[in-house]
Amino acid sequence: MKRHSYIKRFIYEEYFDSEKDEKNFFLEFFNEENVRKEFKVQSDQNNWSELNEKIHNIVYEKIPCNITTLNFFDRLYDAGIIRRESGAIVKTSPIYLEENISTPILITDELRKLLLIFDSPHYNIFSIEDRNEFIFRIFKSICLGGDVCQFEDLIIEYLNVLKKIYKDLISVQKNEETGDLIIKSFVYKIINLSNNSLFPPSTTITNDNINCNNFCYMTIDPVNRWANIWYHAAYEYLC
Repeated sequence: MKRHSYIKRFIYEEYFDSEKDEKNFFLEFFNEENVRKEFKVQSDQNNWSELNEKIHNIVYEKIPCNITTLNFFDRLYDAGIIRRESGAIVKTSPIYLEENISTPILITDELRKLLLIFDSPHYNIFSIEDRNEFIFRIFKSICLGGDVCQFEDLIIEYLNVLKKIYKDLISVQKNEETGDLIIKSFVYKIINLSNNSLFPPSTTITNDNINCNNFCYMTIDPVNRWANIWYHAAYEYLC
Protein backbone atom coordinates (compact mmCIF):
# COMPACT_ATOMS: atom_id res chain seq x y z
CA MET A 1 0.00 0.00 0.00
CA LYS A 2 2.92 2.32 0.73
CA ARG A 3 3.51 3.77 -2.73
CA HIS A 4 -0.18 4.52 -3.29
CA SER A 5 -1.06 5.88 0.15
CA TYR A 6 -0.35 8.72 2.54
CA ILE A 7 -1.43 10.23 5.85
CA LYS A 8 -1.20 14.01 6.21
CA ARG A 9 -2.14 16.30 9.08
CA PHE A 10 -3.44 19.84 8.67
CA ILE A 11 -4.04 22.45 11.36
CA TYR A 12 -7.09 24.68 11.13
CA GLU A 13 -8.12 27.76 13.10
CA GLU A 14 -11.90 28.02 13.13
CA TYR A 15 -14.12 26.15 15.58
CA PHE A 16 -15.60 22.95 14.16
CA ASP A 17 -19.17 22.03 15.08
CA SER A 18 -19.96 18.52 13.87
CA GLU A 19 -23.69 19.18 14.20
CA LYS A 20 -23.78 22.29 12.00
CA ASP A 21 -20.60 22.98 10.07
CA GLU A 22 -19.54 19.71 8.41
CA LYS A 23 -20.25 20.54 4.79
CA ASN A 24 -19.08 24.15 4.94
CA PHE A 25 -15.94 23.06 6.76
CA PHE A 26 -15.14 20.49 4.06
CA LEU A 27 -15.75 22.95 1.24
CA GLU A 28 -13.49 25.55 2.80
CA PHE A 29 -10.87 22.91 3.62
CA PHE A 30 -10.58 21.38 0.15
CA ASN A 31 -10.60 24.79 -1.53
CA GLU A 32 -7.86 26.21 0.68
CA GLU A 33 -4.71 26.92 -1.35
CA ASN A 34 -2.22 25.12 0.90
CA VAL A 35 -4.46 22.07 1.26
CA ARG A 36 -4.83 21.79 -2.51
CA LYS A 37 -1.05 21.76 -2.89
CA GLU A 38 -0.70 18.89 -0.43
CA PHE A 39 -3.84 16.87 -1.19
CA LYS A 40 -2.82 14.62 -4.09
CA VAL A 41 -4.86 11.93 -5.84
CA GLN A 42 -3.89 9.01 -8.04
CA SER A 43 -4.77 9.95 -11.61
CA ASP A 44 -3.63 6.74 -13.28
CA GLN A 45 -1.26 3.84 -12.64
CA ASN A 46 1.54 5.61 -10.77
CA ASN A 47 0.95 9.35 -11.14
CA TRP A 48 -0.13 11.80 -8.46
CA SER A 49 -1.98 14.98 -9.35
CA GLU A 50 -3.71 17.93 -7.66
CA LEU A 51 -7.44 18.57 -7.82
CA ASN A 52 -8.38 20.29 -11.07
CA GLU A 53 -11.48 22.26 -10.19
CA LYS A 54 -12.84 24.34 -7.33
CA ILE A 55 -15.03 22.30 -5.02
CA HIS A 56 -18.69 23.39 -5.07
CA ASN A 57 -20.22 20.23 -3.67
CA ILE A 58 -19.03 17.33 -1.59
CA VAL A 59 -20.40 13.86 -0.90
CA TYR A 60 -19.29 12.29 2.35
CA GLU A 61 -20.29 9.70 4.93
CA LYS A 62 -19.85 9.92 8.68
CA ILE A 63 -18.11 6.79 9.98
CA PRO A 64 -18.68 5.31 13.45
CA CYS A 65 -15.59 5.36 15.66
CA ASN A 66 -16.20 3.93 19.12
CA ILE A 67 -13.51 1.27 19.66
CA THR A 68 -10.55 2.02 21.93
CA THR A 69 -8.94 -1.41 22.31
CA LEU A 70 -7.66 -4.18 20.07
CA ASN A 71 -9.68 -6.61 22.19
CA PHE A 72 -12.31 -5.93 19.53
CA PHE A 73 -10.49 -8.55 17.43
CA ASP A 74 -10.27 -11.26 20.12
CA ARG A 75 -13.17 -13.08 18.42
CA LEU A 76 -10.74 -14.04 15.64
CA TYR A 77 -9.04 -16.35 18.15
CA ASP A 78 -12.34 -17.61 19.55
CA ALA A 79 -13.55 -18.54 16.04
CA GLY A 80 -10.36 -20.42 15.22
CA ILE A 81 -9.28 -18.02 12.48
CA ILE A 82 -6.10 -17.24 14.41
CA ARG A 83 -4.17 -19.82 16.43
CA ARG A 84 -4.13 -18.52 20.00
CA GLU A 85 -0.74 -19.98 20.93
CA SER A 86 1.27 -18.73 17.94
CA GLY A 87 -0.85 -15.97 16.45
CA ALA A 88 -0.64 -17.72 13.09
CA ILE A 89 -3.42 -17.10 10.58
CA VAL A 90 -5.11 -20.42 9.75
CA LYS A 91 -4.59 -21.49 6.15
CA THR A 92 -7.35 -22.89 3.97
CA SER A 93 -7.68 -24.60 0.62
CA PRO A 94 -7.00 -22.05 -2.13
CA ILE A 95 -10.06 -20.48 -3.71
CA TYR A 96 -10.46 -17.62 -6.17
CA LEU A 97 -12.73 -14.63 -5.81
CA GLU A 98 -13.78 -13.99 -9.40
CA GLU A 99 -17.09 -12.12 -9.37
CA ASN A 100 -16.84 -8.81 -11.28
CA ILE A 101 -13.03 -8.93 -11.26
CA SER A 102 -10.95 -9.38 -14.42
CA THR A 103 -8.00 -10.74 -12.43
CA PRO A 104 -9.21 -13.32 -9.85
CA ILE A 105 -8.02 -12.84 -6.28
CA LEU A 106 -6.47 -15.83 -4.58
CA ILE A 107 -7.66 -16.52 -1.03
CA THR A 108 -5.55 -18.93 0.98
CA ASP A 109 -6.47 -18.25 4.62
CA GLU A 110 -9.48 -17.98 6.88
CA LEU A 111 -8.90 -14.30 7.60
CA ARG A 112 -9.30 -13.18 3.99
CA LYS A 113 -12.32 -15.47 3.65
CA LEU A 114 -13.92 -13.69 6.60
CA LEU A 115 -13.14 -10.29 5.07
CA LEU A 116 -14.20 -10.97 1.48
CA ILE A 117 -16.64 -13.85 1.20
CA PHE A 118 -20.18 -13.11 2.37
CA ASP A 119 -21.12 -16.77 2.84
CA SER A 120 -17.97 -17.60 4.80
CA PRO A 121 -18.95 -19.59 7.93
CA HIS A 122 -17.26 -16.95 10.08
CA TYR A 123 -18.46 -13.83 8.26
CA ASN A 124 -21.10 -13.02 10.88
CA ILE A 125 -18.75 -12.98 13.87
CA PHE A 126 -18.52 -9.28 12.98
CA SER A 127 -21.92 -7.66 12.61
CA ILE A 128 -22.73 -5.02 10.00
CA GLU A 129 -22.23 -2.41 12.72
CA ASP A 130 -18.85 -3.91 13.64
CA ARG A 131 -17.70 -3.87 10.02
CA ASN A 132 -18.70 -0.24 9.68
CA GLU A 133 -16.49 0.81 12.61
CA PHE A 134 -13.44 2.80 11.53
CA ILE A 135 -11.04 0.39 13.22
CA PHE A 136 -12.47 -2.54 11.25
CA ARG A 137 -12.22 -0.57 7.99
CA ILE A 138 -8.53 0.11 8.68
CA PHE A 139 -7.94 -3.54 9.57
CA LYS A 140 -9.61 -4.77 6.39
CA SER A 141 -7.66 -2.33 4.22
CA ILE A 142 -4.34 -3.43 5.75
CA CYS A 143 -5.15 -7.12 5.33
CA LEU A 144 -6.21 -6.69 1.70
CA GLY A 145 -3.14 -4.59 0.97
CA GLY A 146 -2.24 -2.62 -2.11
CA ASP A 147 -2.06 -3.32 -5.80
CA VAL A 148 0.41 -6.20 -5.35
CA CYS A 149 -0.25 -7.80 -1.96
CA GLN A 150 2.22 -9.71 0.19
CA PHE A 151 0.29 -11.63 2.82
CA GLU A 152 1.47 -12.01 6.41
CA ASP A 153 1.43 -15.30 8.27
CA LEU A 154 1.04 -13.80 11.76
CA ILE A 155 -1.84 -11.59 12.88
CA ILE A 156 0.49 -9.43 15.00
CA GLU A 157 1.97 -7.94 11.81
CA TYR A 158 -1.42 -6.55 10.81
CA LEU A 159 -2.34 -5.46 14.35
CA ASN A 160 0.91 -3.51 14.80
CA VAL A 161 0.25 -1.49 11.65
CA LEU A 162 -3.40 -1.05 12.59
CA LYS A 163 -2.45 0.32 16.01
CA LYS A 164 -0.02 2.83 14.52
CA ILE A 165 -2.46 4.12 11.89
CA TYR A 166 -5.31 4.34 14.40
CA LYS A 167 -3.18 6.34 16.83
CA ASP A 168 -2.09 8.68 14.03
CA LEU A 169 -5.66 9.36 12.96
CA ILE A 170 -7.69 9.24 16.18
CA SER A 171 -7.36 11.36 19.33
CA VAL A 172 -8.58 10.13 22.72
CA GLN A 173 -8.90 11.50 26.21
CA LYS A 174 -9.37 9.78 29.56
CA ASN A 175 -12.56 10.05 31.56
CA GLU A 176 -11.32 11.32 34.92
CA GLU A 177 -14.03 9.51 36.87
CA THR A 178 -13.94 6.07 35.23
CA GLY A 179 -10.47 6.06 33.70
CA ASP A 180 -11.97 4.90 30.38
CA LEU A 181 -10.68 6.26 27.10
CA ILE A 182 -13.07 8.43 25.11
CA ILE A 183 -12.63 9.12 21.40
CA LYS A 184 -12.83 12.84 20.66
CA SER A 185 -12.24 12.66 16.89
CA PHE A 186 -14.88 12.61 14.17
CA VAL A 187 -14.37 10.36 11.13
CA TYR A 188 -15.63 10.89 7.59
CA LYS A 189 -15.26 9.06 4.32
CA ILE A 190 -14.90 11.51 1.44
CA ILE A 191 -16.72 10.03 -1.55
CA ASN A 192 -16.86 12.77 -4.15
CA LEU A 193 -15.53 16.30 -4.62
CA SER A 194 -17.61 18.03 -7.32
CA ASN A 195 -16.26 17.05 -10.76
CA ASN A 196 -12.82 16.10 -9.50
CA SER A 197 -11.84 12.47 -9.77
CA LEU A 198 -10.65 11.15 -6.41
CA PHE A 199 -9.48 7.77 -7.73
CA PRO A 200 -7.99 6.44 -10.96
CA PRO A 201 -10.44 5.01 -13.48
CA SER A 202 -10.14 1.24 -13.33
CA THR A 203 -11.41 -1.25 -15.85
CA THR A 204 -10.40 -4.23 -13.74
CA ILE A 205 -12.50 -3.82 -10.59
CA THR A 206 -16.25 -3.49 -10.21
CA ASN A 207 -16.57 -5.59 -7.07
CA ASP A 208 -17.28 -3.14 -4.23
CA ASN A 209 -15.87 -5.57 -1.68
CA ILE A 210 -12.44 -5.14 -3.27
CA ASN A 211 -12.80 -1.58 -4.47
CA CYS A 212 -13.18 -0.55 -0.82
CA ASN A 213 -9.40 -0.19 -0.81
CA ASN A 214 -9.72 2.95 -2.90
CA PHE A 215 -10.62 5.44 -0.19
CA CYS A 216 -10.18 8.87 1.32
CA TYR A 217 -10.82 9.22 5.05
CA MET A 218 -10.76 12.44 7.01
CA THR A 219 -10.57 12.61 10.80
CA ILE A 220 -11.10 15.81 12.75
CA ASP A 221 -9.89 16.51 16.27
CA PRO A 222 -11.91 19.58 17.38
CA VAL A 223 -9.84 20.04 20.54
CA ASN A 224 -6.37 20.25 18.95
CA ARG A 225 -7.92 21.49 15.67
CA TRP A 226 -6.27 18.83 13.56
CA ALA A 227 -7.65 17.54 10.28
CA ASN A 228 -6.05 14.29 9.13
CA ILE A 229 -6.31 12.75 5.68
CA TRP A 230 -5.67 9.07 4.94
CA TYR A 231 -5.77 8.37 1.22
CA HIS A 232 -5.14 5.20 -0.75
CA ALA A 233 -5.87 4.29 -4.36
CA ALA A 234 -4.58 1.89 -6.99
CA TYR A 235 -5.40 1.47 -10.66
CA GLU A 236 -5.77 -2.28 -10.29
CA TYR A 237 -5.32 -4.98 -7.66
CA LEU A 238 -3.28 -8.03 -8.57
CA CYS A 239 -3.52 -9.89 -5.28
